[in-house]
Amino acid sequence: MDKIFEIESSELFQNVLQQILTNLYYSESTSTMPYIEAATVQLAKQELILIISDCNYDLEKIKDVIKSKDWAPEKVKCFLDLLEANKSNVLYSAYNHFNSSYCETVLGYDWIVKLVLGTSELKTIKYPLLQLLMTTLNKNGKPNKILYEANKDMLLKIINSLETLK
Repeated sequence: MDKIFEIESSELFQNVLQQILTNLYYSESTSTMPYIEAATVQLAKQELILIISDCNYDLEKIKDVIKSKDWAPEKVKCFLDLLEANKSNVLYSAYNHFNSSYCETVLGYDWIVKLVLGTSELKTIKYPLLQLLMTTLNKNGKPNKILYEANKDMLLKIINSLETLK
């Protein structure tokens, strides 16, 4: 984090911090920050993750630790303002990261219902099909897209299984 706080331009400093907070737990490409070395950004992320976890995700404790560092006060204030503005996203990312270290975590999903039709000289087929596209987050912080297809019978089995879980 020391090298990040040594950036002279306040606009550049804000942009770099915003990128770090946005992609804190994700192994996103640093191509949006060509002026900063990827290793520097990665080290800053690791240090910030360590601070957050050591403070047990308590924002006030995190602020105290950041204030106790030997960094320029105006940059510390800027960082704390950005952290405050992004606290929901940072905590959500931490939650997903923690969960995905045990198994994949669902980030989002979309579904489509299709009617499949087919004809030949001997037979005509017609059946509904449900397609479920899930975006998951794995242990490495990389999103995966998975496509599931379920026919009517499979969907009924899934619904019945879920209803018995009450």
